[in-house]
Amino acid sequence: MRVAALTALLTILVFAATAGRTAARPTAAAACGSDFWPLKTLSDPQRQYVKLTPKDTTLADIAALELPVPTPTTRDTPFELQVWRVTAQITKFRREGDSDIHLILFDAGTYGIAEMPSAACVPKRARVRKTIIGVRKRFEARCGKATGSWKRLGAVVRISGVGFWDKPHTRNPHAPNFAELHPVTGLKLISGCGA
Repeated sequence: MRVAALTALLTILVFAATAGRTAARPTAAAACGSDFWPLKTLSDPQRQYVKLTPKDTTLADIAALELPVPTPTTRDTPFELQVWRVTAQITKFRREGDSDIHLILFDAGTYGIAEMPSAACVPKRARVRKTIIGVRKRFEARCGKATGSWKRLGAVVRISGVGFWDKPHTRNPHAPNFAELHPVTGLKLISGCGA
């Protein structure tokens, strides 16, 4: 009996001691992610190597990149070391369980994903933290507050974000190689949302 109680207590203590290491401390209204969270918030140890000047590309070019196997857990591929900029339509968006705004992008027959983390989930050590937070605030001010339900949009944008390889998943639509722009670092409305 004592062994079981001690084991349970140790499990709780270890969980409590390590919980803060995987994500920024969330507010009561925000639940932050854990998988690849430092990469998704540009707060990983390699963040200083990311080239912040956006490089123009297309969703089709991003979708044609070869998916690294296994999915990188550190920022070490050329795609992840660059901010990319595409022109695309945001077909719909929603707030996910990790408080990111999930944007579905579409252009010339190709889908992609871009994501904007919640301010409460972007660690203070994140590179260009104010920019990441500001882009999301401006998006919601112009296009509407994200909720847990999909909202159709149709706005055309020039959107910039850091290259990120997501682990394979079944959510659709997405790039066939699971490449994303995460976090978003810039967004210019071309049409829609009162552009």
